[in-house]
Amino acid sequence: MTTRGAITRPHGNAGAQRGFTLVELMVGVALGLFLVAVMGTIYVGSKTTFQAQESTARLQENGRFAIDTIATDLRMSGFHGCLGQARATSFTNTLDTTTALLYDFSQPIWGSHHTGAAWSPGLLAPVAGIGPSSQGDVLVVRHPVGSGWALTAEMTGTAQPLTITPTSTIQKGDILLVADCGGAAVFQATNAAPGTGGSIDHQPGAAGVTPGVTTADLGRSYLQDASVWRMQTAVYYLANSVRRPGQMALWAYTAPGTNVPTQQSELVTGVERMVVRYGVDTNGDEAADQFHTADSVAAWNTVVSARIELLLVGPEGTVTTAPQPYVFDGQSTTPTDRRQRTVMSLVATLRNSVP
Repeated sequence: MTTRGAITRPHGNAGAQRGFTLVELMVGVALGLFLVAVMGTIYVGSKTTFQAQESTARLQENGRFAIDTIATDLRMSGFHGCLGQARATSFTNTLDTTTALLYDFSQPIWGSHHTGAAWSPGLLAPVAGIGPSSQGDVLVVRHPVGSGWALTAEMTGTAQPLTITPTSTIQKGDILLVADCGGAAVFQATNAAPGTGGSIDHQPGAAGVTPGVTTADLGRSYLQDASVWRMQTAVYYLANSVRRPGQMALWAYTAPGTNVPTQQSELVTGVERMVVRYGVDTNGDEAADQFHTADSVAAWNTVVSARIELLLVGPEGTVTTAPQPYVFDGQSTTPTDRRQRTVMSLVATLRNSVP
């Protein structure tokens, strides 16, 4: 007779085999959701803070670039050699249409302000044709570009070519200034390859140059203590952005441009407003006594400084928690949107108009 073995059962605590109760499961899920919500809030807050800081930094960077670009040109405006605009003993402009906006180098700067009804002074060619926005002033600055080249030989006559060390920078059609401590003359290079050839001619009737010269006579024969500079007229204004349609931008119209007669460039996107106030010397002490917008400047040769104020706005994707009020041109404004804005300003002295 065969005896069956006894069935053995596992020993241990029966409570250890229990699963989670519904209450415990709900508590665990709630804690998990709470942690996810906390982490999500931290992430969103950090992302918003990063975007706000990045937008602020970009606005400040763009503003500094715009202000520094304009201020650099303003400080060098009216350059007529080592004695500057105010003290040059003689100045000759041989260009055609010497009173035209782009070629009046006897006047360091010029501007126009929109009064709400019209531009004052009225816009001149070619600025009238480029369509500046009435949200910003028009500023015209005439200044040298880069460093000068010393004459390597004396001129043998007032209408003779100027000899310099060969350079590829000076091209046919460039507007040039020759100056020393006794005087200055503006003229145009009319011969082919004047820089690389080291000899700059300036004869009337030359083909392929604009505006050309009326005479080759520079007023005096310059010696080896004189230098030659490239000159340029820059027009700063606001217009619709090409990079970001629907926004305003700061533009520059330069003549001559880089190897072209004229050049238009979008400098900074997101500039909503620009106002320029000119420091006018009213008592002859060569210091600004009053600041006026362009429509109130009676004589441009009395302007010795300029104050530029720009209102910059961030892209549409960068918004603040509430509309941010700002003060521009002495007026406080609360915008209807929540985009970031900043105001930047600078006062620049026209160094060549003061001692």
